[in-house]
Amino acid sequence: MTQFHKFGLVMGANFEAIASMAAAFYGAQWLNEHYPKSFDWASVTYVLGLLLIARSWYVVLRVLMRDQRTSEVTSEKGATQNDSRHD
Repeated sequence: MTQFHKFGLVMGANFEAIASMAAAFYGAQWLNEHYPKSFDWASVTYVLGLLLIARSWYVVLRVLMRDQRTSEVTSEKGATQNDSRHD
């Protein structure tokens, strides 16, 4: 995975976070207007937005850590192959 691809994953997660919070804000306004309750719907939609953000960052970090492990293994394999060629 290239550095540009990793940067794209992180930036995409940031834009997803902004979109999630905007959707939570406007969703709460719409729910308060059309389905009035004794509580504010923002307390529900913001929690859902934060869960979406946490899920997004979990996936991004998992992909980046998997790529790091893969690149470490391939570099170790390359080093052992180069060492065996010199013998």
